[in-house]
Amino acid sequence: MNSCKHEVLTLVSNPQNRLRCKHCHLTITEEELGSGDCPECLEVHEIKRRDFEVINTENKKTARYSCEQCGTVIECP
Repeated sequence: MNSCKHEVLTLVSNPQNRLRCKHCHLTITEEELGSGDCPECLEVHEIKRRDFEVINTENKKTARYSCEQCGTVIECP
């Protein structure tokens, strides 16, 4: 069991929109996407696919914090 009291917390920013591949359903941010091709489809099926749907996380009512001492991520409503 972790004995850390989580006294030093940092707010973890959540990206407002994420992209989901319409074929393999990988969920990824635009920043992580890089080249524009789905990395999962490319690696597993060797097919370049760029068919994504936008998943809006704007209405999410939780905040995420990371403990600077132990690295635990804490979600608060």
